[in-house]
Amino acid sequence: MREEDVVMAVVAGSWALFFLGGGAFVVRLIYRAWKKEQTRNHGLPGEATVLEYKATRMYINRSQVFDFLLEVRMPGEAPYQVSLSSRWHDWNVRVMDVGLRLNVKVDPKDPQGVVVLGPVVAQDLGRFLRQGMDAMATGQAAHADPVKALADLQRMADAGLVSEEEYARKRAEILDRL
Repeated sequence: MREEDVVMAVVAGSWALFFLGGGAFVVRLIYRAWKKEQTRNHGLPGEATVLEYKATRMYINRSQVFDFLLEVRMPGEAPYQVSLSSRWHDWNVRVMDVGLRLNVKVDPKDPQGVVVLGPVVAQDLGRFLRQGMDAMATGQAAHADPVKALADLQRMADAGLVSEEEYARKRAEILDRL
């Protein structure tokens, strides 16, 4: 074989592997989406509690992805833990915190296959904000613990619920209480 033929064979083989790998990746994505939809529609209902969560460096459509550790409870079974990565706003959650209870569906064939449907108790963001505004109007601290208040304020800022100016003003007020 000539050298040119060898080079062409290597290039063609490389492209074939590239397209095969890309095709396998697309098939895997489609399968995962299908499996998630099947679990959402036909999974076993349960409840989960957020034990911990931390931000990753990944973003999807400008929304940050978090790693979650959930404790899942199914009727008549012992609780168990599940790790998953997701954007918490996909779960219809307005304010995320450790201890938040979530409705979930669990894949009957794979207990680690959990789909979060939303919070057990609907979060009324208007009521949450009114309480904070009422506390500010009366001069009472919304939180006795300034560290918790700062954490709550940061979560609200990360979720885009307060403007940068409101965040800076409220942060200064909380720091003045220290």
